[in-house]
Amino acid sequence: MIAVPLSFRPQAPAQGRITAGALAAATVAGALLAHSPILGVGLLAALTFIPLAFVNPSLALAGWVVLAFLNGVQGTHGAGSNYALLIVFVAWAGALIGGRADLRSYVRAHPRQAAALAGIVVWPAVTLLWAPHDGEASPRIVQLVLCVAVFTMAVSLLREPHRVRWVMLAFIAGTVLSVLIGAATGGLRPSDAFDSVATARLSGSGQDPNYLAAAIVPAIVLAAGLAARRGQPLMRLALLVSVAILGVGLAATESRGGFLAAMVTCLGALIVFRGRRAQLLGFIVVLAAAAAMWFAVSPGSWQRVSSVSDGGSGRTDIWTVALRMAQAHPVVGVGLAQFPVVSPQYLDRPGSFSRGDLLVGERIVVHNLYLQLWAETGLIGVLLFATIAGGSLAAGWRAGRRFEAAGDSELAALSHAAMLAIAGALTASIFLSNVDDRRTWVLFALGPALLAIARTTTGSPTRHEPNP
Repeated sequence: MIAVPLSFRPQAPAQGRITAGALAAATVAGALLAHSPILGVGLLAALTFIPLAFVNPSLALAGWVVLAFLNGVQGTHGAGSNYALLIVFVAWAGALIGGRADLRSYVRAHPRQAAALAGIVVWPAVTLLWAPHDGEASPRIVQLVLCVAVFTMAVSLLREPHRVRWVMLAFIAGTVLSVLIGAATGGLRPSDAFDSVATARLSGSGQDPNYLAAAIVPAIVLAAGLAARRGQPLMRLALLVSVAILGVGLAATESRGGFLAAMVTCLGALIVFRGRRAQLLGFIVVLAAAAAMWFAVSPGSWQRVSSVSDGGSGRTDIWTVALRMAQAHPVVGVGLAQFPVVSPQYLDRPGSFSRGDLLVGERIVVHNLYLQLWAETGLIGVLLFATIAGGSLAAGWRAGRRFEAAGDSELAALSHAAMLAIAGALTASIFLSNVDDRRTWVLFALGPALLAIARTTTGSPTRHEPNP
């Protein structure tokens, strides 16, 4: 009897089903493209993204980072980013079960930060027990849960240097894409109600100009860190071009918080990047030249950035009220999302307000992450956030020191860039209430991820090395 290879028999039907499925998907995608380009492109992206997520969750996470910058694109309403995040989460859960993601080692290495991650979700929910009106709180809690989920996925998936580079490149690419889309689609728009003088500001792909600036500064720092890799002149050139685009974008946002963050990170980089100051100065020169070019053609932008006579476009009045609120409820706060509800009660005290109208009948935020946390969740909420952010900063610093001691200058530069990117985002948050910005939590994850890589490649932690 002649043995017939049975493996051939099921393949033909299977191949037929795959081919039929592909043709059906292509037909549906083509019909959607004809009816609605956005839906058609979305389906094609999903057909690519879903298998990618289950084959390589880390690369899918990087893809989501790019999409996170496109939430404001007209007609998308952030749906693409949210669906992609759900797909990445399911793929991550599978990777965790299958041993391709490691969460236990992170919890063992960073017990205080891990506890704070749980607390930053639980404690704000607890504050609703004494909140006068909790109608706006539920969406905020959901966003905090998503931020913690993004952080958790990143620290457990990014266990190798090339995976960290993927996410960093995705952060840069998303920021550059946001700037270019904003410029191409008329993203220069009149400033919001805070501004005493109407100016045109780059809002990116539908983003608030200040939020865009808060992402541009970390992206520039990450580009400088990635440029430290040897033997990739084309990549370095692409990173320099990206910095030039981002420099123009930063100037066009006219964000004072963004420029403060840029100055802080540039100064920090000159201190931290020992041995690479010449290369770093080249990036700073490109950044400064690009910003100066924009200011030369748009003098009003420089006037707004350098002006301090408008009280931060009304922010100083808001900060005064938030400080009064925090002093009245210093430990537990007034409750999550309660600042716009309670703020009118703090206007009838000694002191004048030039923009008191912003605090009556408006769903206003504090425009300062730290003051908003203090006013709404008290010192407990501030300490929880500080534990997370401080732990990530410390992890990035220690990773850089370990790589330096091991003679790996490239990963040392990458670690220091991650640390400075976090510092830049935290500085920009002085002017933003962005505790629930998921992109910032991606940056937070880079420090612990790089420290885990450093411990794996350079040995176990020393007895005197603290764990955040």
